[in-house]
Amino acid sequence: MLRSGLVALILALPAPAQDEGCRACHGEGVRECTGHKALADEERKVLACSEAMQCKQCHGVLRRDCQSCANPKTDAELQQRVQDLAAWLAERRKSVDAITGGKEIRHLKTANLDLAFSVRPLTVGRVKLDTHALMHLYAQRIEDLRTLFQQTFGCTDKDFSGRLQIYLFKDQLDHQRLAPRVTGQGANSNGVKLMGVECVYCAHHNPATMPGDEELHRNVVHNVTHLLLANAAPVCWRGNRKGVWVDEGVAHWFEDKVTGKCTNFCYEEVALQPGAGFKGGRWRVPLRKMVEAGKLGGFARLAQLNTDELTFEDHAHAFACIDWLLAVHGGPKVRKGIDELKQGKPTREVMKDVFGIDMLSVDDALSAWIKATYPLEEGGR
Repeated sequence: MLRSGLVALILALPAPAQDEGCRACHGEGVRECTGHKALADEERKVLACSEAMQCKQCHGVLRRDCQSCANPKTDAELQQRVQDLAAWLAERRKSVDAITGGKEIRHLKTANLDLAFSVRPLTVGRVKLDTHALMHLYAQRIEDLRTLFQQTFGCTDKDFSGRLQIYLFKDQLDHQRLAPRVTGQGANSNGVKLMGVECVYCAHHNPATMPGDEELHRNVVHNVTHLLLANAAPVCWRGNRKGVWVDEGVAHWFEDKVTGKCTNFCYEEVALQPGAGFKGGRWRVPLRKMVEAGKLGGFARLAQLNTDELTFEDHAHAFACIDWLLAVHGGPKVRKGIDELKQGKPTREVMKDVFGIDMLSVDDALSAWIKATYPLEEGGR
């Protein structure tokens, strides 16, 4: 009786838990690396970071082998990842650092971007960020801009055939040495682009024209927008084919959307002296006053200009045209119009077929919209 009761008690007890493996790593064979506390979240967002690779525990993988157990499969995967990162950085050192001679250039890779970076520490808001943290911030800003561009125009990743290749240097000499290699053009004092199938921007953070983070950020937004617009299918740069009102208008629109100002005029577009600009970069009030005074200019003329023919007022006019079309017709339809312009369709036909407006009626429609939308003074209507 006692024996049968004991058996019944044993059978009633819960079965032993299955062995979950190593308690330290929960059977995964790897553990998170603890050497990246300050920027751990940022490091996990990117595919590779040369600064993170300096970690002696993980070599940039962000995970390390669990010393409490053995897992040959994960050990091999970790080792392969270390080798892949080392090969990536070696190629970057060869294609960038060896050409510039720069000794402080950092490299970062995201899903859509390859970034070389040596900008000095800058204050962002009220926080001063060192070069490593600043590099991660700019990589995220560029990815965010690409996402905003897609959302605005209804694009997808399939519409872009090229990776963004961005080089931001603290030293002008680094920029001057590398720019001809990566863009095929001589380097001016600020930056130079290669647009179309390739998406390259090589620049020097010039304190004379970009004193701080705000100015550098706006410069990057303007120029990366140029790259995105040219690379979005169908691939074409319209700036030298009487399509500058679109090329510049879109770049200024995103400048304004992201940073609240428009202050960038590429040297290939208009010759500038340091500090030159138009109305402090806030253009809606000046545009409204130009309309009220009958000085906005004609769209038919603007549509015939190439990139190097624009005045400051023409840049503002181009911005207003894109602002108006996006507000009235929406991004997908504006993208359709841009696509047709890229394919060589005359502006007058695009305006009529896509937007339903005669070329000669654009001036009145735009002026009426500006009067109804833009204020006569900052902070007002």
